[in-house]
Amino acid sequence: MQSPKKAIELIINNGILKYKRVGSLASLPHLYRENRSVTNKKGAIGVVRSKEDLSTPSGVKGYVVTSLETLLEDASLVSHWNPNVFNYIRYSDEKRRFLKGHEEKNLQQINTFVVDIDTKKQPYTEILTAALDHSVGVPTLVLETPKGFQVYFVLEKPLFISNQNDFRGLRVAKRISENIKQSLAKVLQGVDIACNDFGFFRMPNENNIRWFSEEMVYDLGSLIAWSKRQDDDRGRGLFVVANESSEHDPTQTAWFQELLKTRHVKGQSGQLGRDNLMFTIALACYSAGKGKGETLDLLDEYNSGLAAPLRHSEVEKIVRSAYKGRFKGAHQDYIQELLNEWGSNKEITIENPMGGWHKFKKERQDRKRSHYEEWEQDLLLFIQQETSLDQPINWTTQRELCEAVGIPRSSFNVLIQQSKKILIKRIGKGRTAQTGITSVAVLLQCALSYQQTHRFRYQEAVRILATEQANERLLDDLTEEARWFLEKRLSEPIIGKNFNSS
Repeated sequence: MQSPKKAIELIINNGILKYKRVGSLASLPHLYRENRSVTNKKGAIGVVRSKEDLSTPSGVKGYVVTSLETLLEDASLVSHWNPNVFNYIRYSDEKRRFLKGHEEKNLQQINTFVVDIDTKKQPYTEILTAALDHSVGVPTLVLETPKGFQVYFVLEKPLFISNQNDFRGLRVAKRISENIKQSLAKVLQGVDIACNDFGFFRMPNENNIRWFSEEMVYDLGSLIAWSKRQDDDRGRGLFVVANESSEHDPTQTAWFQELLKTRHVKGQSGQLGRDNLMFTIALACYSAGKGKGETLDLLDEYNSGLAAPLRHSEVEKIVRSAYKGRFKGAHQDYIQELLNEWGSNKEITIENPMGGWHKFKKERQDRKRSHYEEWEQDLLLFIQQETSLDQPINWTTQRELCEAVGIPRSSFNVLIQQSKKILIKRIGKGRTAQTGITSVAVLLQCALSYQQTHRFRYQEAVRILATEQANERLLDDLTEEARWFLEKRLSEPIIGKNFNSS
């Protein structure tokens, strides 16, 4: 049995009050400190005592919970809850038995994405490996239900929902939720694709928790990037950059069509040329929500008609750059200069409500912290591409590594000290020194593999990495989880705390 307290606290993520307003068992000093520390608006959730209470003729039969203290007291008495917090939940009848307000547009914060699996044909360990290999990663929590499992992917920080921009945050969250379900449905049976994204789900209790790792929480930015890749693979437009006005599509403007007609674009030093023009076209497609494949097809056709075309690999590079999400749309000044240089001298109004190559964030060099998060993602992508289950550690020089990722050496060293996801090993000194690098995710993939050879590779990788001081804490956490996985799957004890032993 596992205590549900930590899981519930992690999921709620300070979305409701910590203590009851009336009748709390907390001491007065605790209540005083809590009242002083409350800065953000607190919401409410709904709970029900049985599954049948979710579908009565009069609606959902349950009660409102506004404090973590009440929720923990009642956790063993209720069957379902709203793990995502609403601005308010009210009663629809005078006797205060039926709930209202649990609607998506009343959400205050999204704490978790939940996947409902309506079968037990596959064990929950198979769900863990499927999520790691084919979806966003190992889930935070897996609960067993009478007919299947519910799988929680908890956010590190809540996504707060606003009615601005037509509930853009909610639309982003729904697309992420949909993509998580679709990715698991490809490899698992019984995934409920139509399940309400942010409705009622099983309440964690001592009897239904099959897997819980408080370390396995997800950064929203990483989920958005992952979801965009899923959309791209399925040929769907990007949801993150939906138009400020649904009526505006930059690919339907006169300036866009004029740029597509140009044929003798080449360019030289000090002059905007082919690369700039094609990048501007790609950004317009990106901001219009078109898929990367569709944009590549358009630019490939355009490039073929140029008097001096680029190599196809260069066209692909331009599209990848435009779709990295660093820019929201094409720069008005660049559009005008391109028209002046290569257009037909017609007077064309530039309809561009974004007014520029508008960035989502400041330039990396203007920020103090967020660039480390971006470099970490770049480094994790590099590790994923350069490692395998047979070779979980990539060996190279630090100079080559930094050049491949595009990160300064000084920043690389700071990142390694800060990262909770990356592990390294340095051997030798000077120009002949070698740096071995891997990630927690790669080692977990090894630990989760059924094959004996991969299990050996995992143990060997942990032994090598254990001598690097910066890795000690991460290896502690990783080995605890890996031990659990392997003991369950191989039915035998594996490596202990002494990492230097073979």
